[in-house]
Amino acid sequence: MSIEEQVAEYVKHRPYGSIFTHKQLVNHLGGHGSRISQCLNELEKAKVVVPIERGLWQRPKQTRFGIVLASPEKVVSVLERERKVFAVPSGAKVLNELGASTQLPMKPIFISNKRIQPITLGKTIIQFNYSRSFASAVEGLAGLPIGEKKLAAKLWVALEYAGESHAAREKHAFVKAFSELTTKGQAKLLATFSGKLKWAKQVLE
Repeated sequence: MSIEEQVAEYVKHRPYGSIFTHKQLVNHLGGHGSRISQCLNELEKAKVVVPIERGLWQRPKQTRFGIVLASPEKVVSVLERERKVFAVPSGAKVLNELGASTQLPMKPIFISNKRIQPITLGKTIIQFNYSRSFASAVEGLAGLPIGEKKLAAKLWVALEYAGESHAAREKHAFVKAFSELTTKGQAKLLATFSGKLKWAKQVLE
């Protein structure tokens, strides 16, 4: 098969709504990066694929209501894997997830340990807020299983966003989430609270 046919076959066998990268195709075909880019551009014109970000593509799901794009969370999970980034939803989102607030953000916002440009996903713009203190906290959580690291990072973001008085009022929700961490995870998270966040230890302990 030609490169064009191989690219078309690869896309055809991807599930609808799935995300793939230019790098994955290059690895799959053993090179031919520029030819693959040309093929993807042709498939985009035919509305077979949709570009999401530099090197990031999706096979869109066609419905009677139009094209359904991937969720922001799915896009971010791929970015994390491809760019070695660590990100969690914004404070307002994780406060809601933890049961410490009924409010939800109107736009998908993520806190990240690296600078990432906003990504346009159809009519939705995924925003990334880089935080040096968050990046430092993530380093302190190194060594934890990814699921536990995510929960600990969400707790950190939620507490920073909530502030001392709100966190004290919703202490039960924070303590409940904290109890889901292992002893090691709890110790690592508590060690990340310093400076203006020292008060967070009292909320969790």
